[in-house]
Amino acid sequence: MENIEKFMINVPEKDIDLLHQKIDLTRWPDEINHKWSHGTDLNFLKKLTNYWRNEFHWRDHEKKINDIGSYRYTTKSGLRLHFLHSKSKKDNAIPLVMTHGWPGSIQEFLKIIPIIQKNSDVPVDIICPALPGFGFSDKPTETGMDSKQIAILQHELLMALGYDKYIVQGGDWGATVSKWMAELYPDHCIGIHLNMIIAWPPADKDPLENTSQEEQKLMANYEKYKEQGVGYFEIQKTKPQTLGYGLNDSPVGLAAWIVEKFYGWFDGEDNKLVVSNDEVLGIVSLYWFTESITSSTRLYKENGDLGFSFENIKQPMAGAVFERDLIAPPRAWAEEIYNVVQWNSHKGGHFAALEQPESLSKDIIEFIKKLKI
Repeated sequence: MENIEKFMINVPEKDIDLLHQKIDLTRWPDEINHKWSHGTDLNFLKKLTNYWRNEFHWRDHEKKINDIGSYRYTTKSGLRLHFLHSKSKKDNAIPLVMTHGWPGSIQEFLKIIPIIQKNSDVPVDIICPALPGFGFSDKPTETGMDSKQIAILQHELLMALGYDKYIVQGGDWGATVSKWMAELYPDHCIGIHLNMIIAWPPADKDPLENTSQEEQKLMANYEKYKEQGVGYFEIQKTKPQTLGYGLNDSPVGLAAWIVEKFYGWFDGEDNKLVVSNDEVLGIVSLYWFTESITSSTRLYKENGDLGFSFENIKQPMAGAVFERDLIAPPRAWAEEIYNVVQWNSHKGGHFAALEQPESLSKDIIEFIKKLKI
C-alpha cells in the first residue's frame, strides 16, 4: 500500500549501553519517609532501577512489538506514524482503531490484541497508532498537533489502509482522539468505545440528577485526583519544554516521572504495581530510546489551547467505566453528548488494556456485537 512500510524496531546496541551507563551515574536524592505522598518512593525506584539495569531485556520486548505487526505510514504532510496492525485470519473484518494516551504507548495493547481477535465472533482487524511525538512516530516540528489534528491523521491512515468503515476505541488522550474521529467522520466511524469517558455535567441541570450512589462515589475519585494528582498536568500543560531537559537526560528521572502515574492510577496496593516490571519498563524504555518524553508531554499544551468539543456524537457509544480511573462520569452526563447503547462498570484503574485486558476485551466484543455489522 502506498506510503506504508514494514517497520522493524531494532534499537542500536550503543543506545542500550548508554542507558546502562546513565543509570550507573545516577545521583540519588534524599527522602523523607512519605510513602508516595511526596512522589515516587525512593526505595521502590531503586529496586525497579536495579531490575532495569540488570534483569530487563529490551530485545525481548522489542520482539513482541515486531511480532504483532509493526508498520509506518507517511502522511500527506510528511509526518510518519508508527502503528501496529494485526489482521484477522478471516475475511470481511471490521477495523478497530485503539488509541493510547500518556504516559502510555502502543505497548498497552500487546496483551489485549490477541484476546479480542481470538474471542470475537465478528472478525476484527486491530490498528494501534502511536500518537505523533510518541514512540517511533515522528515528532511534530510545529505547534498545533492537538487531538483534533491527530484524529485527522488517523483517519487518513485508515483510508490509506483501505478501510472505509471503522470503530474507534480509546482512553486518556486516546478518548479525545476517538471522540474527534467520531465527530469529524460520521460516515466512516460506525461506533465509539471509551474506557475513559469525556463528559461534563450539564449546565442547565442538577449535576446529581439521575445519578446513582455508586456513580457519585466514583465521581469523588476525580475530586481526590484534582486535589492530589494534577501537578504533572499543570506542568505539562504550561512548560513541557522545561520539564523535558531533565527527563530526556536522566533515565531514572524519566522512570520516576512515569512510574508515579502507573503506581497511582492502577487499582493496586501500597508499594506494588499490578503489572510486571517488564511491562512498565518496556513503556519507560520506549520513551527513553526514542527521546519522546518532551514531544509527548507537549500534547498537554496543544490540547490546552484546543479545549474540548461538546458536539453530540450520533454513532452508537459504549462506556466502560473502570472504578479507579481518574475520570468516571455518570451515564446521565454521557447521554447529554453520546448515543449511549452500552454502559458497564469494571474493577481496575486508568490503564485498562494493560491492567484488565480480559474485562476490557469482553466489553469491546459485547459492543461490536451490538453494532450488528
